Amino acid sequence: MNEFYRVPALVLLGMLLVAFVLLYLQARTIRRLLWLVGWSMVVVHLVTEVVRIHRVGVGFAIANASLVLGALMFLGSMSPLGFKRWPKILYVYAFSAPLLLFTILASLGSPSTPGRIVLGLCTLAAVYSAILWSSRDHLLPKGFTLLFSIGVGVTCLWLTYQNEYLFVMYLAQSSSNFITALLFLAAYRRYSPGIILTAAGFFLWSTPVFLDFLVTGPGLPMLLVGRGTNLIKVMTAFGMILIVLEDELAQNKVAKERDHRARVEMESYSEIDLSLLSGIHMEAAYQRASEVIAEVSRFSEVVLFLINVEGYFGVAAHAGMNNQMVAGLEALGKRMTIEQAKIFGRSENTTVEMGDTVLLDLRPLFMPDDLLENQQYYKAHAMPLVRRNGEIEGVILLSGLKRPGKPLQADDLLPLQLLAARLAAIREHDALLQRVARSERLAGLGQLAAGVAHELNNPLTVVLGYSQLMEEALEGHGAHEMATRLRGSAQRMHQVLESTLRFWKASPTACEAVSIPEILRDLSRLQRPEFTRRQVDLELRLPDGIPPIEGNRSHLQQMFLHLLKNSLEAFDSSIQGRKHSVRVDVSQHADSVKVLISDDGPGFANPEHAFDPFFASKWKRDATGAGLSLCYAIVRDHGGEISAHNIEPHGSVLVVELPFSQKRSGFVQNGWKQ
Repeated sequence: MNEFYRVPALVLLGMLLVAFVLLYLQARTIRRLLWLVGWSMVVVHLVTEVVRIHRVGVGFAIANASLVLGALMFLGSMSPLGFKRWPKILYVYAFSAPLLLFTILASLGSPSTPGRIVLGLCTLAAVYSAILWSSRDHLLPKGFTLLFSIGVGVTCLWLTYQNEYLFVMYLAQSSSNFITALLFLAAYRRYSPGIILTAAGFFLWSTPVFLDFLVTGPGLPMLLVGRGTNLIKVMTAFGMILIVLEDELAQNKVAKERDHRARVEMESYSEIDLSLLSGIHMEAAYQRASEVIAEVSRFSEVVLFLINVEGYFGVAAHAGMNNQMVAGLEALGKRMTIEQAKIFGRSENTTVEMGDTVLLDLRPLFMPDDLLENQQYYKAHAMPLVRRNGEIEGVILLSGLKRPGKPLQADDLLPLQLLAARLAAIREHDALLQRVARSERLAGLGQLAAGVAHELNNPLTVVLGYSQLMEEALEGHGAHEMATRLRGSAQRMHQVLESTLRFWKASPTACEAVSIPEILRDLSRLQRPEFTRRQVDLELRLPDGIPPIEGNRSHLQQMFLHLLKNSLEAFDSSIQGRKHSVRVDVSQHADSVKVLISDDGPGFANPEHAFDPFFASKWKRDATGAGLSLCYAIVRDHGGEISAHNIEPHGSVLVVELPFSQKRSGFVQNGWKQ
């Protein structure tokens, strides 16, 4: 029979095949590759149908094999499942191999008895692969596909037994097209022109095998069936190209929407006035940032954790959470140190999402009857606040994902990561400015005090000298006691002036290797009786392996003794029957030793001015406040930092950081100042 009526369809499909090649080169996905292979096989089938002469032989085998293989490629593209034991081997490959062998053997002519046995085994292997394929979870109901595979498989086995091999091939090809049509509808779930044309095309493409039972022999009906099938192929290919274009249009639309949302989110974050972080409205700035994140980001629940001076996480702000959830997170932060957080971050309970953002499974951190467990707060995304030196100073905990059906993308997290970096940079910059401002303020106060001390020192020397002469001259006189008191007061004034000069100007001191834990142990043994008498517990946390620093032992002993007495004097000795505590924590960092001396007393009246000369540091204390200023001078001479903080709900902490480096002002090596 003349098959040249297929040429127009062949030309159209050839042009559409070029389009599939270009689409695959644009996005090399498995689905597009299988579509390209499938339509290539359809074109090969049409070419073979046009040029072949006989209905048996190699040409007939190529035509049938290419048609069957094309249908299987379309089916595999919509259900790319593989064997559980061999994930790289897809079911479509296991299904195609015996079916292709069956098609080739059946198309070459009447098979012999061994050939019929091989054909039966091929049918059995293909049916077995199809049943395994259908038993896996996929887009269609498993019960339907399993029953369909069993029904078609039994029919194919019966037809093979009846030597109706061509009907087996056509039935396999039609069944694949029918399931492919259903998979297209189930996968895309929309009624666009591309889906309608493609699904309708595969449905119609599966009908010729049934028409072959009704229409037999050459003639007009068979010609109409053949030409109609070719038009259906062209319609199906055109519909699949429309699907690709519709997907790209939808992706472009989603990308524009995401870009717009990310731009709006960035603008919202840029409008947050983070300059308030350096003022008294710091809590309001954190709260505003949390509220904006909960409003414009993909997350509806936000909590901002900041590491306090004791090394624990505290809730600085939150949004979108109830009180029970906040209380549970607050309790979790209080029992989580920075070291514990780092260990937990390296465990299997954390999953890296994008960049520094990780997904945390908090359940291993729960306590019995934990509030977070009662609130079913199990997982959250964590975004750290990192300084330039790599140290973590806080974390933004994000939960309550909006539109949970859509996975998180990079542009969902990038604005938040930029905000986190901005928060960390501003906090670090503000801390640096505060240190510089404090140093300048204390330097100014020191210069003023030194000037006053210099002006008072000369007349005070005269007063001290004459008071000593008066004391000697009035020996045995009634005024001798007053002269003695006068000389004692003058000497005290002279000591205060010397301490003032010591605060302003660093004094060269010889340095040696000093163990900070050893100094603290010695001081605790000396001061423990006084702590016991005042009903104050002194707790030391001194880990092993803290290396020594280069410093002056006597000055460091004096400094730590002042700090311990300062914490002890924070408590009212008149209160009986109530226990207080002072805790000393020592830790090692990359280039320094950090000492925390904390108490649960009333706290500092003004922590920013705790080290100012002659400033009374505690609420209930009657003193000149020269002790902490001397501590500041000693720490400064050692190249370190000292700061004072109040902690919640009550108490204070003094933080001393002493570096290991020997390049410090005020030190001398071998008698010479460095």
